[in-house]
Amino acid sequence: MKYGEFIRKTAMGLALPLLIILAWFHASPGSSLVSSPGEVYDTIVESLQNGFLLENLLVSFSRVMQGFLYGSLAGLFLGTLTGVSARADRIISPFFHAVRNVPIVGWIPLFIIWFGFGDLSEIMLIAVGAFFPAVLNTYQGIHSAGRNYVEVGRIFNLKDSQIFRRIVLPSALPSIVTGIRISLSNSWMFVVVAEIFGVTSGGIGNMMNDAREAFRMNIVIMGIIAIGIVGLLLNQVLSLLERRLLVWRLAERKP
Repeated sequence: MKYGEFIRKTAMGLALPLLIILAWFHASPGSSLVSSPGEVYDTIVESLQNGFLLENLLVSFSRVMQGFLYGSLAGLFLGTLTGVSARADRIISPFFHAVRNVPIVGWIPLFIIWFGFGDLSEIMLIAVGAFFPAVLNTYQGIHSAGRNYVEVGRIFNLKDSQIFRRIVLPSALPSIVTGIRISLSNSWMFVVVAEIFGVTSGGIGNMMNDAREAFRMNIVIMGIIAIGIVGLLLNQVLSLLERRLLVWRLAERKP
């Protein structure tokens, strides 16, 4: 990328955040509902220095990783099962598509009854957010695998396991990776909902909820900013992993 093009793209990317900050400066004076950018900045610096923000982020991140791991692995398994087995697809898919339309908050009373108030309920709620994208994208990726290539594999007398490993899985991998990215993004968003409705201590959601009850808008806004930044970093890490895993796909796109 040329230097001039890099500057242009950077400027375009910064334009909207700068406009939002300017509007924030304009709206904050004299308002009890919006803390000023300076006040939020001071809160962020102080919270980083005393470890308050980092401690809560680490608690939330731990819950997210556990829920994401459980939900995405279960989603990969179910998506693969329904993708390769027509019988499993006919039996499971109607129920799955009915259940996936339940809003995330609709699971909260059930999980509280099953798992009680605590980390486990929150982790399972996060797992639900990771589960459905993993299933859908894995299923779609397997079904979109080139049937012509599969037939070629059968002509060469490849076993079903070899066809899956050498033909279907590489073809489905881009869709599977996309599903994993969406699963992780959902997990990070749902941790706030899980922590707000839970009664455990620690976590970015609890921090924001306590600040809301105390009407400390500077901490609430700090939490929103932290969630956005961490979510962006997670997305960038997965984008890098995706480019490494699918390097062959990038090579195909080059003229």
